[in-house]
Amino acid sequence: MLTLGVLATITVGGAACALKEPGGSRAASLPFYESRDFTPRWAEVDHRVAPFQLVDQNNRRFTEADLDGRIHVASFLFASCPSICPTLVQRLKPLQAAVLGQTDVVMVSYSVTPLTDTPKVLAEFGRLRGIQPETWHLLTGDLGEIERVMRESYFADDARVLEGETESRLLHTEKVLLVDKHRRLRGIYNGTQAFDIERLIEDIEALRLEML
Repeated sequence: MLTLGVLATITVGGAACALKEPGGSRAASLPFYESRDFTPRWAEVDHRVAPFQLVDQNNRRFTEADLDGRIHVASFLFASCPSICPTLVQRLKPLQAAVLGQTDVVMVSYSVTPLTDTPKVLAEFGRLRGIQPETWHLLTGDLGEIERVMRESYFADDARVLEGETESRLLHTEKVLLVDKHRRLRGIYNGTQAFDIERLIEDIEALRLEML
């Protein structure tokens, strides 16, 4: 398993322009990822964020269809987190500012304690931290559904175990993932590091060029 320090080095070329292939089509400017070891691939892969059904902080239904055709940034947190989550949210605020009002990019944070993180709890969490619900969706719902999405879609189940009841315990990670409009994983970042978030913002622009 790669460490976050190694992960911070494997997404390359984010600030560069998308290259042109022979015939005029655009080559990938960022790698693709399809396995939990996050080996970068430069050919397109089959792996996609799988279908899911959750709700956001406004208690609105949110599924993979809300991500189709849009770049999205995925992260994982919980409202009562005393340490990593406040740092993660603070680091992601410049990203929110950069994409606010832009309909082609959406931020999604999945709660790792969905039994206690009701929509009402997440709405208050977001209000206190300046999270804009039209841009940044805080998702909750069935525990098994979130666990499946984390493990099978984002490969984001490799960090620490939360303190708490066994039945409400999920693995927590500092990973932030960049996903393209086809729900393919394109970048992995340490969400607690300001430099990585700066690189993430640059990589979003590289994906936009691919979409042209």
